[in-house]
Amino acid sequence: MVAAVFEAEMSAEQASDLARLMDEGRPTRPADVLVATLLYDGELARLVAVWNSRDALDRYLATTSVPRGQELMRKVGVEPRVTFVDVLEHA
Repeated sequence: MVAAVFEAEMSAEQASDLARLMDEGRPTRPADVLVATLLYDGELARLVAVWNSRDALDRYLATTSVPRGQELMRKVGVEPRVTFVDVLEHA
């Protein structure tokens, strides 16, 4: 498994808007995303999407010019830093 992590500073209002967009987009979330979650500590938001495999993520990235997490964060007015990390355990 691998996680795509989209991280940016944002206001509480922007984080709330991002959570709403994520919820609205759930029916069209890529099938290989096991879970997507939004972490927020009052100024830093992290949208974490856990993919079932690196292969699945790579196939998705090859078909889109802008990853969905980046697109959603741009919709609330921020440009995220994007990293990909291995997921060693998912319960």
